[in-house]
Amino acid sequence: YKVECPANSDTYIGITTTRAPVFTGKVQSIQSDTTNIVAQGEPNWSANQFVYVAGSQTNHYYLKFTSGELEGAWYDIKSNGAYFAEIEIGSNELAKVKANDTFQIIPHWTLATLFPNGGGFARAESKRSSLNRTVLWKKTKYGENGLEYPKGENGAALAKYYYRKYEEIDSWLDINGNDASNVVVEPNTYFIAVQPATITSTVCYSAVVPMCATSFELFTLEDEAGKGAAQHIYISVPSAVDMKMSDLTEALIDSGYFSTSKNSRRADIIYVYNNEKVGSSLPPDQTISYRKNDSVSYWEDVNHENGDNYVLKAGSALKMLKKATATPVTYRCKVKPSYLK
Repeated sequence: YKVECPANSDTYIGITTTRAPVFTGKVQSIQSDTTNIVAQGEPNWSANQFVYVAGSQTNHYYLKFTSGELEGAWYDIKSNGAYFAEIEIGSNELAKVKANDTFQIIPHWTLATLFPNGGGFARAESKRSSLNRTVLWKKTKYGENGLEYPKGENGAALAKYYYRKYEEIDSWLDINGNDASNVVVEPNTYFIAVQPATITSTVCYSAVVPMCATSFELFTLEDEAGKGAAQHIYISVPSAVDMKMSDLTEALIDSGYFSTSKNSRRADIIYVYNNEKVGSSLPPDQTISYRKNDSVSYWEDVNHENGDNYVLKAGSALKMLKKATATPVTYRCKVKPSYLK
């Protein structure tokens, strides 16, 4: 992938592709009363070889299902034995795992592996950010502690990172100047690259194209006291190639996650950023909702024109404005890319 980041501009970089899998196999069973996925055959893994250890094992690993009901879903690995991997997964989703479902074990991207030597970003010579990582949702999936995200609209970025090459420092740093080389970049994350006023960068990275669906969890907030609270949710465009808005209908509309409009009044909204404009803090390229009534059913733009064929650029970003519901709900949404249909 090659991304041009113009000077004095905000560029959205979505990460849908992965690092190379270190294991591909099938599920034999789920161990009783655990979240252990038992692999078919004799993988003979070393004990906890998929567990991060500072200084000696610098990869964080996740297990991704590539078929079955959870195709495209991924879960962090907590521990492993010779033939099983213990994953962070809720009981409802664990019940969906079946024998012969295929899976891969993949190392997470980190800032250093995704963008080695800075990846082409402007290199800071002081404590200033050349890459503003926007992961406002942090994890849109259930783990041991449930969903983790800041509530509300337009929340501040949870973290900011920059690449510094000056004197003895040549690495990714966080905003406090601490080494951030091994910070995990989770699947379906996107970044906002904030470019200096006078420097244009060309950012390049190589990755593996997933040969299965992309699956992600989306959620709603509780509408406390009927205040109509809404939540911004951030994901990358879920395909390694360009896709159309209509390709999201099954994942967002048919799943029941996205609320629709019956007239000119908008319901839930998607803001699309395609990096086609130069400048900082720019508005989205498109604002799109879904209209559904007795006579029409399609994605529509701000002019109420049919937007089903609007192209979403691979490697870019989506921001959703999701209305609150009476009770918080989580949805598993799945997108099958066009090259697998």
